[in-house]
Amino acid sequence: MKQRLKLFGIYAAFWIGYFIIARILFMFYEYSLSFELSIKEWILVFVNGLRMDLSSTGYILTIAGFILLFTSFSSGKIINIVLRIYTVFVLIISSVIVISDLELYLNWGFRMDATPLLYLDKPKEAMASTETWLAIVLLIVTIAYVLLGLFVYNRKIKNQVLKIKRSNIITPFVLLILTGSMILPIRGGIGIAPMNSGMVYFSKNKFANHAAINVVWNVMHSVVYRKKQDKTYNFMPNEVANKIVKELNIQNGESQKIITKEKPNVVILILESFSSKVLTNIGGKWDAAPNLNALLNEGIVFNNFYANGSRSDKGLVSILSGYPGQPTTSIMKIASKTESLPSLFNSFNTAGYETSYYYGGDVDFANMRSYISNSGANNVISMDDFDSKLNESKWGVHDEYLFEYLYEDIIKHKNPYFKVLFTLSSHDPFEVPMKPVFEGKDRSTQYLNSIYYADSCLGDFFDKVKKTELWDNTLFILVADHGSNKPGRSQNHDFEKFQIPMLWLGGALNGTIMRIDRTGSQIDIPATLLNQLGMSSSDYAYSKDLFLEESSEFAFYAFNDGFAYITDSTRMIYDNIGNSILKKEGEIDQDLIKGKAFLQVLMDDFISR
Repeated sequence: MKQRLKLFGIYAAFWIGYFIIARILFMFYEYSLSFELSIKEWILVFVNGLRMDLSSTGYILTIAGFILLFTSFSSGKIINIVLRIYTVFVLIISSVIVISDLELYLNWGFRMDATPLLYLDKPKEAMASTETWLAIVLLIVTIAYVLLGLFVYNRKIKNQVLKIKRSNIITPFVLLILTGSMILPIRGGIGIAPMNSGMVYFSKNKFANHAAINVVWNVMHSVVYRKKQDKTYNFMPNEVANKIVKELNIQNGESQKIITKEKPNVVILILESFSSKVLTNIGGKWDAAPNLNALLNEGIVFNNFYANGSRSDKGLVSILSGYPGQPTTSIMKIASKTESLPSLFNSFNTAGYETSYYYGGDVDFANMRSYISNSGANNVISMDDFDSKLNESKWGVHDEYLFEYLYEDIIKHKNPYFKVLFTLSSHDPFEVPMKPVFEGKDRSTQYLNSIYYADSCLGDFFDKVKKTELWDNTLFILVADHGSNKPGRSQNHDFEKFQIPMLWLGGALNGTIMRIDRTGSQIDIPATLLNQLGMSSSDYAYSKDLFLEESSEFAFYAFNDGFAYITDSTRMIYDNIGNSILKKEGEIDQDLIKGKAFLQVLMDDFISR
């Protein structure tokens, strides 16, 4: 048994070393970029990248562990044959990926993923940017890298394998436990978030973050999820769909001016799972957010407003990039695609604003770090910036501490600034540090209590802010990341699950208190906000200004392989799998065509990024 455990350790070291050398090759091949990094950044590339190297090694060791498990009563000679074949196979696949990535990165600017698979039907075009001599050199280097791996295997591992003797009956159980423990390096630890490329991001320098990625892990992860990522919808000819969507996004006329300050501070408060259901002021049946309910009487309320997706990762991208959620995947989980998205952080950076993002949880969750990093936020505050004693919930730091952190920042930061805060206490499992206000132990009651707590933190924050001079020169935008099927019996696709509040508040407004009845959604926030500030919104192709009376009035949201299309007089929900209308209100014939066109154009755009 000791011989097998020793072999397991040596084999792990072999693959970790392989991936470290691969990263060294990448750094030197991309020398024009890597040599601009500081020594500290070089070190951090390897330190942060090691986490993903361990994950990749964990996958490889899982198979190796089963090989040792099923050969527990075999001699070393038999084990060597099987393990050697497996090693050669993994070496070839990994080396092809590692060496191909060297040149692909120069041409594409992102680490290799499943994208090359899109071009396998046109190999000539795929290789058009690579000279023949260079392709030959890279092939030779690939073969050499495989041979180097085999040389090290023969020198350091083969002899250890051949020494192995048949084991006793205890060995299989030990190997099973050891193999099962590989889930820890594979997931990247015991945290909530499983391994994703955002976990190794550490710098504002895009190349430094890219260099920390283990490209073999990146390709395999991308291939596994490629089926969902590549889903297209061909409801109609592309030229017809593009024409319909172009007409939907036409914006004519002048926007109603409601901001009086020339360059106000802007703070977006994204409220976890806040559904319109919990706000009686806009038609909700449950009075769970009295503070927000009261604030709705003090600003500009959007009555017919919807989330574009059902999860936080989709809500964030919709709000900050004006990019709609997708039915079966999430663009936020693909760092190479989010790099091409516009973002409010970058828009405000260009306008000379200081930009910050605040989140009390694990910023690695759902690849959030890479998205926020690609979006251009100057400062990212997460649970790591708080005293560990405040990390009291499953998700991280409760909202009262997060709002306090934001308050302390805004009273000392110089103007102008753009800040985004994302709450978390009202996230399932709804753990909040207060005595329940609503009685009951069912999930809906727990949700209502969590909303009540988060709302109390929001109320305390505004009570303090209104007493400062900053109030007079600040615009606050309050909006949910998504709705909830709780309380009540909303199905996952229902309108009421996706209807959310949006409120504009603060002294930067012209003092008008009004209700906007125009139908809109999260993707409309960038154009509506930037146009008010005299900033360009042309990069946000799917975003429309809700203060423009002549712009199209509609909302689109996606759920698991379906979508909804909503206007001022009609509503419909369509199931792509069943090719059927699940719900409809009004004459929806043209809405169905428009919704299908919107989804078709969106997914074609998603795949092309």
